[in-house]
Amino acid sequence: MPALAPKKAKAALRLTSEETHDSVVGAQQLANVRWSVVFDDVELTAEEIAQLALEARPLVKSRGKWIEIDQVDLAAAAAALAERAGLTKMSGADMLRHALGLEGSPLAGGVDIAGVGWAAELLKGISALPENPDTTPAGFNGELRSYQADALAWLEFLDGAGLGGCLALDMGLGKTPTTLAAFSASTGRGPGLVIAPPAVVGNWAIEAARFVPDLKVHVHHGPSRASGKKLLKIIEDVDVVITTYGIAVREMDELSKLTWGKIAIDEAQAIKNPAAEVSQQLRRLNAHTRVALTGTPIENGLSDLWSIMDWANPGLVGDRASFVGQLTPDNRGSNSSEAGENALKALNGVLVYRRTKSEPEIAAELPDRIDELDHCAMTQEQIGLYQAVIDSLVVDSDATDAGTPARKGAVLAAITALKQICNHPVNYQTDDKPLDGRSGKLARLNEIMESVFASGEKMLIFTHYATWGERMAGYLTDRTGKDIRCYHGGLSRMARDRMVAEFEAMEGPGALVLSLKAGGTGLNLTAANHVVLYDRWWNPAVEDQARDRVWRIGQTKTVICHRLICPGTVDERVEEIVAGKRHIANMVLPKSSSIASLDVSQLQQALGIDPDLLLTGEEAEVPS
Repeated sequence: MPALAPKKAKAALRLTSEETHDSVVGAQQLANVRWSVVFDDVELTAEEIAQLALEARPLVKSRGKWIEIDQVDLAAAAAALAERAGLTKMSGADMLRHALGLEGSPLAGGVDIAGVGWAAELLKGISALPENPDTTPAGFNGELRSYQADALAWLEFLDGAGLGGCLALDMGLGKTPTTLAAFSASTGRGPGLVIAPPAVVGNWAIEAARFVPDLKVHVHHGPSRASGKKLLKIIEDVDVVITTYGIAVREMDELSKLTWGKIAIDEAQAIKNPAAEVSQQLRRLNAHTRVALTGTPIENGLSDLWSIMDWANPGLVGDRASFVGQLTPDNRGSNSSEAGENALKALNGVLVYRRTKSEPEIAAELPDRIDELDHCAMTQEQIGLYQAVIDSLVVDSDATDAGTPARKGAVLAAITALKQICNHPVNYQTDDKPLDGRSGKLARLNEIMESVFASGEKMLIFTHYATWGERMAGYLTDRTGKDIRCYHGGLSRMARDRMVAEFEAMEGPGALVLSLKAGGTGLNLTAANHVVLYDRWWNPAVEDQARDRVWRIGQTKTVICHRLICPGTVDERVEEIVAGKRHIANMVLPKSSSIASLDVSQLQQALGIDPDLLLTGEEAEVPS
């Protein structure tokens, strides 16, 4: 006796594309289509459904198995086919939108594509991607984790299809090396372009040298950057160009003249507003494929995702209103988080590759800790204050003898002032003006916090300056609407203990600012798994102790530690000391010398601004 299926058959629309003689190829290729409904393995036409409804038979036999189809499902199937009876010719893009659920379906199983043509072949190709791709691709110096190798196979498939996509790996899952491997695999298609916030431009260059050393990489930033014919000549001779959003927008007339092989935009939430200048300008770029990289593809709503997807594949996902409407749940109790989850699920594996740290198989591959160095810009206000301190130090040094206590005191005071200016002008000179737009570090902190909060996680922010920490905590509270406090030595022991207990017990995302001295030791804050070292301290052990507030027994997540520095300033000199690369005095004098013994010109070299390394506010700005 044939087996009776234990469950009612699930219905899905089937869109079958017939062979076409249209001369157009790709997404705009037109083909004749026919509609049917599939109940599990049983495909039924409109005529067959009508006949079953007349016979009122609840069971249909297929391949030796009986399946149950009730009259309600038959009626819904008949209505769905009747509604689409006039849709007999479609483009490949239309068919893909149906398959992704972007055109809606009244049936629970959605729409599957069969037959021949662009959309059918695309979906067949994606489903045929290897399950265990090579984790050591040619030209890549290192080994990819298995999910990164899967992502690379997906990127290479899109590249072959001439499609763009969104690589939406969670923060810390390695979007940069995965994308660099993709650049290495597609060098024959023309130069690659990476557009990123200034904070991560340096990291892209470092990672490229590490993972794809055979690629010729040019970092296009700084006041002495090339332009015009000189820039075009440089681009002709390299494999990948790395620049910032601000520079890309300002130099779009030049960059848009070229045809790029692959364009990758890092932290692609920068284009979440389709009406913003940066979004409009980046659409002018010509490329074989466009890839958007972001750990938070949906920050405020589905419109964010639409803007990113429409940049990656202009017009392919339809208009914004339809995209948002079709992917928003119908039930009134649903929320934006559920809508976002539905959207990513619909697009995942086709136009989006999404993996998160919460997936057990991903977590098993991750290290306990990931350290990231974030390069931050200096605003014009910061640069002016910084240079004024250097000029004052030069004048004072002329009036004192090298090596004396007075000289040493002046130098140490100047270093403190310069570090404070790198943090924020208000950390150096208190005022009541708004904090926004005055510090590249604060701007970068906001970006990190948005990503952390979007993931529903918690973070600690360490600063050496308690007064600045309190001001920053108040600012972050106003900006996020969450109660963000500052833990420092001026609080009573009871107040500090209560602050820690409430932070650990708090549901959902959150942040705590801590002074490095008071919060760097003795605390257990494993509810957080992100650490930001807002400013640097000379002794790496002190920073390690701060990081270890979260990276300790009881921590169940991968810890991500961000170190913020302003390149070309004293910040970077501190980083070099902490990293054990060199002593400040060694830049110009033997190891036995101290910084107080430097003459005026040596002091300027040791502490002054290096214009070739400095990231300016002009580069940091993303036009809105």
